[in-house]
Amino acid sequence: MTANILDASALLHAVPNVLPPNKKKLESPQDAIAALVHTAFTVLGFRLIGIDESGPTRTFEDNVLPEDWNQHGPGNYAFKYRHEQSSLEFLVKVVKLGSRTLINSIAVETDKTATLDVSTSDFTSPSFYPHDLSASSAPPLVHGFISSNRINDFVSQLKLTTIQKLIPGLRKEGYTEQTESNAGPSQPRRPEGPAPARPQPEQPPYAPEDIYRGPIPRSPLEIGRRDRDPFPTNPFAPAPLFPDSSGDGMFVGPNHPIFGPGMRGQGPGGLGPWGGDGFLPPLGAPPGARFDPIGPGPLPGPPGFPGQRHPPRGRGGPFGGQEPDNDDFMPPGSRDMFM
Repeated sequence: MTANILDASALLHAVPNVLPPNKKKLESPQDAIAALVHTAFTVLGFRLIGIDESGPTRTFEDNVLPEDWNQHGPGNYAFKYRHEQSSLEFLVKVVKLGSRTLINSIAVETDKTATLDVSTSDFTSPSFYPHDLSASSAPPLVHGFISSNRINDFVSQLKLTTIQKLIPGLRKEGYTEQTESNAGPSQPRRPEGPAPARPQPEQPPYAPEDIYRGPIPRSPLEIGRRDRDPFPTNPFAPAPLFPDSSGDGMFVGPNHPIFGPGMRGQGPGGLGPWGGDGFLPPLGAPPGARFDPIGPGPLPGPPGFPGQRHPPRGRGGPFGGQEPDNDDFMPPGSRDMFM
C-alpha cells in the first residue's frame, strides 16, 4: 500500500526543503502555516510560478521559496501555481485576520474560489516561534504545530475545502481525496452553548376538562346514589362515608349543585369560558355571542332559597327573578289550535 504523501511526518520532513537555503527561520505561527500550505501543494505536484499576486511568472527550482517570501508576514502571503493536470493558474493567499488564519484560493481563469478559515491557536503554538530550523539545538518542528494529529487535521481540511475544489479528481500516487465523513475535528467549530429555546404552543386559557369542577364521588359505588333518594336530605341517615356524596336527591332543592359555584366555569365573575353562564357545554356559545342565559345568571337577583349553601347569582329581569324574560305566561297565540 502506498504511503500517504500528505501525512504529518512526510510534510514536516519536506518543510525545510522548500525554505530558502540561507533563511530557514519561521518568524511567526503564520509563517509556519504558510510554509506548511506551500509544502502540501509542492508534494502534490503544483509548480510555483510567483510569490505575489501581480508579479510576472517566475521559475523556482524544486519550488524552493526565495528569501523574501515572508516579507509581508505575518499579515499575508501569496503563492501562484500551475499544475500539469490543469491549464489553469491558481492563486493561494494566506491571511492573518485577528486570531484566525484564512487560506483563500482561486482558479484565476474561472473565478472558482475556495476558503479555509481556522483558529491559529488550534494548530500552532505561538510560544514556539520564532524558530530556526537550521539551528543544531532546535526542537522538532512538530511542537510548533502542537502535535502530528493537529497537522493531519489541518491538511484534511485543506484537501476538502481547497485542493479538491481547485483540481477535482487530482491523480497523484499516495494521494486520496477527502470526504466529509472523515474530514477530522478541525472543521470550523460551532459556538457551544444551550440550544435556542423553541417556541412552545400556547395553551388555551380553559381546557374542556376544566369546565365542570363539581364534586366527583371518590367511590364508584357512590355514582348515581343521590338520584335514588326521594328527598334532598334524610335527617335520620348516618353521615356519609364520602363527604362529597351529600347534596340534593331526586328533587332540585336549594343545595343542588346547579346553584353552586362548581358548575360556573372559570371565567370572570363565574361566567363560563366560552361566553356562557357556566351551564352550556364546551363551545356552546362562541365568544361575544348574545343569548338568553340558561338558569341562574351571573348578575345579582332575588334572594335564594332559605338555608341555601350557595346563594344564586341571577340575572335580574324586568319582573325580577333570575332570567331576562318573564316566562310566567304562555307565548302569544299558543291557545290558537291553527297556529
